[in-house]
Amino acid sequence: MEFASSIADDVLGRLASHASQEISFAWSAQLELTKLSTTLSTIKLVLEDAEKKQVRDPLITRWLGNLKDVCHDVDDVLDELDFQKLRLKVEVDNCGKIKGKVRQFFPRWNPIVFNFKMGHKVKEIRDRLVEIDNEKRQFSLLEFAKIAEDPRAPQQVHGDRRMTTSKVEASNVIGRDDDKKQIIKHLLNDTDFSSEENVSVVSIIGLGGLGKTTLAKLVYNDSMVEENFETKMWICVSDNFDIQTLIRGITNAANGPKCEDESLDLMERKLQDNLRGKKVLLVLDDIWDSESIGITIEKWIHFKTLLNVGANGSKIIITTRNKSVALLVSPLYMHSLEGLSHKDCMSLFIQRAFKRGQEQRYQHLMEIGEDIVKKCGGVPLAVTTVGSMLCLNTEQYHWLRVRDDDMWSIGNDNILPALKLSYDALPQHLKSCFAFCSLFPKDYVFSSAMLVPLWIAQGYLKSSKKNEDFEQMGIDYIRQFCSRSLFQVEMDLKTFIKFKIHDLVHDLAISVAQIEYSTVNFRPSSAFEMVRHVSICKKDLLGEEAQVPEFMLKSNKLRTILILGDDQMNQRFVKTCILRFKCMRVLNLNGLPLEELPSSIGSLFHLRFLDLSGNSKINRLPNSISKLLNLESLYLRGCDALEEIPKDIGNLINLRSFTITTQQTYLPKGIRRLTLLQSLAFNGCVNLKSLGEEIEFLDNLRKLWIDSCNNLECLPPNMKHMTALDSFGVSDCEKLQVMMRSGEGPQRLRSLLIENSSLEALPPWLIEDSADTLQSIALVGCHNLKALPELINFRFLEQLHIEECSKLSALPQGLHCLTELRGLRIEGCPELSKSCKRQLKGEEWSKMARQVKITLDADDEEDEADNRLADGRIAYLTTRHPRRWR
Repeated sequence: MEFASSIADDVLGRLASHASQEISFAWSAQLELTKLSTTLSTIKLVLEDAEKKQVRDPLITRWLGNLKDVCHDVDDVLDELDFQKLRLKVEVDNCGKIKGKVRQFFPRWNPIVFNFKMGHKVKEIRDRLVEIDNEKRQFSLLEFAKIAEDPRAPQQVHGDRRMTTSKVEASNVIGRDDDKKQIIKHLLNDTDFSSEENVSVVSIIGLGGLGKTTLAKLVYNDSMVEENFETKMWICVSDNFDIQTLIRGITNAANGPKCEDESLDLMERKLQDNLRGKKVLLVLDDIWDSESIGITIEKWIHFKTLLNVGANGSKIIITTRNKSVALLVSPLYMHSLEGLSHKDCMSLFIQRAFKRGQEQRYQHLMEIGEDIVKKCGGVPLAVTTVGSMLCLNTEQYHWLRVRDDDMWSIGNDNILPALKLSYDALPQHLKSCFAFCSLFPKDYVFSSAMLVPLWIAQGYLKSSKKNEDFEQMGIDYIRQFCSRSLFQVEMDLKTFIKFKIHDLVHDLAISVAQIEYSTVNFRPSSAFEMVRHVSICKKDLLGEEAQVPEFMLKSNKLRTILILGDDQMNQRFVKTCILRFKCMRVLNLNGLPLEELPSSIGSLFHLRFLDLSGNSKINRLPNSISKLLNLESLYLRGCDALEEIPKDIGNLINLRSFTITTQQTYLPKGIRRLTLLQSLAFNGCVNLKSLGEEIEFLDNLRKLWIDSCNNLECLPPNMKHMTALDSFGVSDCEKLQVMMRSGEGPQRLRSLLIENSSLEALPPWLIEDSADTLQSIALVGCHNLKALPELINFRFLEQLHIEECSKLSALPQGLHCLTELRGLRIEGCPELSKSCKRQLKGEEWSKMARQVKITLDADDEEDEADNRLADGRIAYLTTRHPRRWR
C-alpha cells in the first residue's frame, strides 16, 4: 500500500482542475466535490506517517487499502465528468459537418438526470471518505507539518537506517574469489588513474541481496590491501549523503582529532590535516538513490577534492544498487556483481541448512534442497535466509512444503529485506509502474513498446506539458528500474528496450501489489472487491466452457484485463467481461479467435487501451467503438479479415497510437481529426492504394511504419508538413515509390528503415531534407541498390545498418568524417564486406575504428542484442516479428 499517497495526490490534482468545470454541473454536486477535496486533503496530511507505520500495524494497512479504494472511485467519477466534456467537444466540432449524425450516434444527454446521478455518486463517496477520516484517529498518526516542525523528529527518508561494519568472517563467504581478485587488482594498480588526482574510485553495483557489502568487506580486510594502504576507513552512507556527517565519520574512523559540533570549515581542515600525504582507502557502503539522499555531481566533486590531499594511489570503494550513482562518481572501474553459480549456492545452502557434515545423513533432503536453491536465483541473501530457516527442521514434509509453495518468498520481510529496500527507495511515481509488472508471468520477456502504453493507460505517467512524449518518458522510467537492478536489460536501443525481471524481483512485485493487482494464480483470499487489475494466462482458462473466475465477478471495478497468450478464449467470456466491467482502462484481447467484437464495447467510456491484434476472423468492428473518446492506444495488427475501419474513427480525438490492418482501398477522411496521434503503423493492408492527404494533418505524428502493403503506390505528396515526424520505416511494399522530390519529404527525420524495396538509390528528399537530423539508417533486402550517396553531410549519423543489399560493392568515401558514428553493421553483402575488410587496413578506417563498433557478416553473434544498435533496427525487428516486438 506504499503508493496510497501518490494516488491521493493524483486525485487531489484532478479535483482541483474540476473546480472550474466547463460543463453544466449542479451546484449541490459541485459543493459535494469541494467538500470531498477538503476531506481528502486532511487525510493526506497523515499519509506519510501511516505508510511508515503500516509495516508494524496491519490495521493501518487495511485502512490505507480502503482509502485507495475510495480514491479510485473518485477518479472514476471525475473520468465520467471529463468524458462528458469530450463528448460535447466532439459534438461541437462536428456541428454542421455531418448534420446531426453525431447526436444520433451518442445517446441524448439529459443534464438534469446526469447531475442527479453524479451528485448522488459524489455524496456516497464523500460519506465513505468521512468514515475513513474518522477511523484515522485510532492510529495516533502525525500530520506531515507537525513532523517537519518538530526538530526532534527523525528525518529519515526510508524508515530504519541500515548500518554496516567492516567485520567479516571470510571462511563463511562462498563464490566471490574472482570478484575479489578483480577489485583488488584495480585497487593496487597505481598507474591507471589520472595524474591530476591522487584519489580514484571503484564502484560495486548489483541487485540488493547479492553481497556487495560482503565483497567490499573481503577486499577491505585482505592482507595485500592492508599492506598497501596506510589508513583505512569504512563508512555506511545509506540514505543520507550529508557532507558534514561524512566528514565527521571519516575523521573519527581515521583516528584523528574527534569532530563534534564544529563548523563545516573547521571539520574540513581537520579532515585534510589528518589525511594529508597518507595513502588512504575509504569505503562508502550502501549509497542509495541519488535523488533521495541528495548526492549531486557538485557535492561529489567537493567531497572528492577534500580527500585529494591523500597520497597518490588513494582509493574510494562505493557500493550501490543504483547505476546512476555508480556512474556519477566517475569510477576508475565499475564492477557489476552477478548472482552466484548453482554450485556455489548449494555450498552456501548446505553451510546454513546443516551442521558440518550432517548433509551426508540427509540425502533425501539434499534433492529437495537443489530445487529450493534454484528458486533463489543465485541471490546469496535468499539462499542463506531460507537455508537458516530450514536448519531448524529436518522433516521431509516441511522441506517439500517450502519447495512447492509458490508464495514461499512473498510477504516475508525476513527473506528479501534488501530487495524490499530497493523498492522502498523508488520514487512514488515508479511504485505503481513496478506493481503493475506483477500481472505478467515469471520469465516474461518485456518490451517497452508493449509495457509503456499500458502504464500510460493507467495514468501512471504524469506531465504538465500539453504534448508530452509519454512513450519516451516510459522508456526513461524503465531505464530507472534498470539502473536500480530491478529490471535486467537484454536489449537497450534509443527508442526500444527489451528486458526481463528476476524471479525474486517478480515475487517482490507480487508482494507489494496485492490486493489491487491479481492474476488467476495469485489472487487475494478476501477483499475481492478491491481488485482493480487482473491478468489471465492460457493455462488458466481453456476450452469452450471457460468461465469468468468467480473472484473476478466480485471485482466489479476492474480497470485492467490482460489475456496473455490464450488462443482458445471463447466469445462468451469476452462478452461477459465487456458487459460487466465498465471501469476498464485496459482490455487486451491480443491473439484470440474472436469472430466479432460486441457492440457493447462502446459503453466502456473509461477505456484507454484496446488491443485486438491477431484476431484474424473479425471482419467488421462495431461503429460503437468510435464512442471510446478516451481511447489512447488501438491495435488492429493482424486483423486480416477486417473489411474497413469504422467510419466515425475520427471521434477518437485522444488516440495517440494506432496500428491498422484492413482490407479497404482508401482510408476514411476522419483520420485527419486524430490530431494527437503520435504513432501510426499500417501492417498487411493488402488493398490499400493510397494514404491520401489525410495523414498530412497529423501534425503531432512522430512515428510512421508501413509494412506489407503490397498495392500501396505512393507516399503522401507533402510529407514536409508532418513536422513532428522523426521515425519512418517501409518494409515489403513492392509497388511503393519513395522517390519524392527534394523539399517534399520529411524535414527532421532521426531514424529511417527501408526493407525489401526495389529502389536503386536513396531518395533525393532524404539527402536534402533530413541530412542534418538523421541519426540512424537501416537498409535491408534492397537488392537493386547499387551505390550510396556521399554521407559526409549526415554529420549526426550514429548507426548505419546494411543487410542483404547484394549489389552494393563499396561504401562512399569520407565515412571517417562522420564524427558521431558509433555503429556500422554489414550482413549478407559479400562484395561490400570484402571491400570493407580491405578498407579497414587503410589509415582513414583505422581512425574511425577507434570509435565505431564495426560488424561484418555477423562476425559477432552477440551483436543481435547489442545495446548500441540503430533506431532503424527497431523498426526492422518490429516488422519482422510483429507479435513479439509490436
